[in-house]
Amino acid sequence: MKAASLSVEKVEFVHIKVETNTAFEGEFSSDFRQLDFPFKGITFRRRMSLQYDRERPEDPKSFVFGLNAMLAEDSENPENVSLPYNIDVKAVVYMRYESDQLEGMERFRAVRATGYSILYGAIREMVSNLTARAPHGMWSLPSANFNTASNDEAIRDEEKRQELIAKKSLAATRKPVKRVKKSKDN
Repeated sequence: MKAASLSVEKVEFVHIKVETNTAFEGEFSSDFRQLDFPFKGITFRRRMSLQYDRERPEDPKSFVFGLNAMLAEDSENPENVSLPYNIDVKAVVYMRYESDQLEGMERFRAVRATGYSILYGAIREMVSNLTARAPHGMWSLPSANFNTASNDEAIRDEEKRQELIAKKSLAATRKPVKRVKKSKDN
């Protein structure tokens, strides 16, 4: 087995909210002894963040990726689907890139794809564990594909990184202005 170029240092849960919907009247699977919930018509909301060393944008190695997954009933939606639980969980993963194999957008895509995979899996596990002892029983969130999001966001990350490099380069080439002190001769 070969060590990965991108290592995970730590995963933290920053915010965990799993709230039971007491008005939910749903179906239960006899095969799996858990909620039988199709997730059709449900929209997951997500927020994400990516931080890296802005002082050394030429070759970022340390990254903090955050994912906030939210799933709640939308009372203003006429086709509102009743949910067994309202979910709002935020987690972050600290990663270090140990290679020079990937650069620019490709590195950001690897960081984001890894971050999404690790954090969404951890959030799914957390929700399943918490709801297993809740009134409606265990609720397992569906699997998700974040490949397109990782790619699109990595393109924007690289554009912002290039802008930061250009600003730093411009600031480094500017010479400080010397000011001549005026004498107080009358």
